[in-house]
Amino acid sequence: MNPSIWIGALSLILAEALFAGVGAMVKHLSDSASQTQLVFFRNLFALIALLPVVGRLGLTGLKTQKPALHIIRATSGLIAMYCFFYVLSHIPLAQAMMALLIAPFVIPFIARFWLREIITTKTWVAMAIGFCGAGFVLQPNEGGISIYIALALLCACLVAFTKCAIRKMSDTEPSARTVFYFTGIATLVSLFPMLINWQPMSDEAWLWLIAMGIMAAAGQLLMTKSFQLASPARIGLLTYTNVLFAAGLGYWFWNETLSSGLFIGIGLIIWAGNITLRQRWLI
Repeated sequence: MNPSIWIGALSLILAEALFAGVGAMVKHLSDSASQTQLVFFRNLFALIALLPVVGRLGLTGLKTQKPALHIIRATSGLIAMYCFFYVLSHIPLAQAMMALLIAPFVIPFIARFWLREIITTKTWVAMAIGFCGAGFVLQPNEGGISIYIALALLCACLVAFTKCAIRKMSDTEPSARTVFYFTGIATLVSLFPMLINWQPMSDEAWLWLIAMGIMAAAGQLLMTKSFQLASPARIGLLTYTNVLFAAGLGYWFWNETLSSGLFIGIGLIIWAGNITLRQRWLI
């Protein structure tokens, strides 16, 4: 198999681990900062963390041939971020992450009709297995949270669109440039809602926000690189690893129960990941 697919897959897995960590930090900070503050400072500190990379690119390296795609990608990503940060403050971490995992199921549809990529039968089957595996990990509780799950699913569709947009730009846009424009536009646009909803924060909260920004920047760079190296339809299913990391963080910090379904889900996700990467049926 092409080495770039393996590198893209490993980059995506690491990115999802970082995103699960960012989600945990957002949940932790939800009681001490407003959602608009969390979105703004997540992007601001990520932008600051990117400055050394941007410095190496220089002004010439920042020149883009696809400004419209950058704006579309930033808009969809920022809306998804607002939705998801709101959801994280109201439901368990792993549950929110699991709802977000509809994204790999949506990616091939978008990739097929927008990117004109061929989706194999085995990839369709792998998606179904992976989706069932995520369902086994932690099933949503019934009653009282349907609006939050609905918002998480909307976020998932926007995330799927965003990942395909990255692939669409990959022929001319390096990962650092793509992440810079997303983070820069998101920081600028989220500034005004943050100022309107400002509330004082503790010194500890500021430290968490800085750490969150650094992790988010690293995750964005890795995710962008992964979808430049390999098709979203081929490796997008590995986004399911996010729920495994989220389940572990939820258990460690909030004593969220690890059900037997978690272990069944892990097996199904590994199987599905093997199918989509190797295009083989067996592990």
